[in-house]
Formats: sequence, C-alpha cells, structure tokens
Amino acid sequence: MDSVLRDLGLFLFPVGMGSLVWWLLPRAGHQGQLPEPLPDRIDALLGESAGLAAMLRPGYAFLEPLAARLTPAKYLERLTRHLTTAGIDRILAPQAFVSFQAAMLGIFCLLGLALKANASTVMLFGVLGLLYPYWWLYDKKTTRQKTITRSMPDVVDMLALSTAAGLDFQAGIKRIRDLASGRDPFVAELALVHHNVTLGMSMEDALTLMAARVDTPEMYSFSSILVQAQKMGSTIADILKDQAARMRQDRFLAAERAGAVAAQKLLLPMVLFLFPIIFGVVFGPFVMKFLYNR
Repeated sequence: MDSVLRDLGLFLFPVGMGSLVWWLLPRAGHQGQLPEPLPDRIDALLGESAGLAAMLRPGYAFLEPLAARLTPAKYLERLTRHLTTAGIDRILAPQAFVSFQAAMLGIFCLLGLALKANASTVMLFGVLGLLYPYWWLYDKKTTRQKTITRSMPDVVDMLALSTAAGLDFQAGIKRIRDLASGRDPFVAELALVHHNVTLGMSMEDALTLMAARVDTPEMYSFSSILVQAQKMGSTIADILKDQAARMRQDRFLAAERAGAVAAQKLLLPMVLFLFPIIFGVVFGPFVMKFLYNR
C-alpha cells in the first residue's frame, strides 16, 4: 500500500505543479491565443523554442538579478555559447537559465520531500534538478548542430541552383527561405544572415557570425570559403556546387564511420548477454547429461 501511495504521489506532484504554473501564466487576448511573431524578429527567424524553461520563467524571473551577480563569469560565458548555438539566446539570457536551474533544484527537492525520502535522497533529487537543465541545453545544442550538418548539402545545392539561375546570394537566400518547408535550422541561420545584411552588416561579418553561432567545423569551412569568394570576386554558383558535393561526400563518410562504431559497440552486449545464452542452449544438454549420469 505504501508503494502504491508513493507512486501515486510521484505522478500527481509534477502534474499538480505543472497545472499550477500553467494556470498562473498570463493569457494574451480573450481567445487565449498568442499573438503572431513579427516576421523580421530574430527569434521568429530562428524558430526555436525554450520549452519548459520559457514556460516557467514568470515563476523564477525574480531570481535573475541575483543569479547575474552570484554566478561566475566563465560559467555565464559558457552558457552564452550554448544558448547561442541552440538558437534560444534571444529567448533565455544566461542569468535566466541559471535561475531556471535554481527553480528546478527547488522543485526536485520538494518532490523528494513529498515522497518522504531521507536527507541523502532529497540531496540526490536536488543534484538531478540542478543538472537536468544543463543536460537539456547541451542536448538541444548538439541536436541542432547535427541537424544543420545533415541539411547543409541539400540547402547549399538549392543555393547553387538559385545563383546559377541569375539570382545573387542574398536573393537566393530569400528564395530558399520562402520555399523551405518546416523549420530547417540551417535555412533559419541563412535567413539570419540575410536579416543582418539588410540591417547594414557586411556579408563577411554576417557569415563569420553565422559560423560562430553554429560552431561546427563544416560551418566554419563553408563560411570561410564564401568569405574568400567574396573577396576574390569568384563565381558563387560554382563554389556552392563544389561545397555541396564535398559536404554530401563527408556526410556519407560520417554515416560509414557511425556504422563501423555501432558494430563495435554491439560487441560487448553480445558477449555479455547473447553468447552465454547460445552457449547454454548448445552445451546445456551435455552438461545436464553429465551431471545426471554422475
């Protein structure tokens, strides 16, 4: 009976806390619909969502000034890089993310107290609550980087076709942004380049900023080659076509490496779990016969 009540409390506590926070959140308008974002806003261009961190922000916003003063500068710089690469730097500031960590620490500790756990277990819950937001942010950052790397060959091919058809690089980016289906983070980064150049930034600075935002070797290589082409006056269409072919080849090589690594990772589970069963099925009857005859 105690275990049933504990499991029920484990389920009802986060549901109740989430319902309370959702009820306390402000609603926009009488119809409960959020206003549409302006198309020229940077966060609208990126199309990323901060999820639970943004939803709970009204509850922990009062901690942000304190977090900005007490958090070490190096940790804030690291969070700034991660938030920028994840595409949510315009939604969450570093001090807001630290406040979110503190809020999750309190929520997990309250969860442990609600389960009537001992002090060490409550401390473990608190550590998990403190580490969970950072793990979520790191996973979001790496997932976005992998998505951009996978989509780069196809998008660069479309850019090459657009520039070969007579459009300049800026018009090609705008055309791809209009034709792109769904939310492709690489298309969003290119749209941000177009946005920055429209506001007066040079193309070289916009491409360098995009490489720093995404922070992958493929993006650094792509941006540097385009910057060199801009300086040398080379044909953008041919360069983009060569870049797309090289990126696609690199993607195939990465897939082959991943397959080889997967085969090696499967070896240990097979030795530990599969081979003993096979040996038991094959040699088990002989062992039983030997023991029975004795």
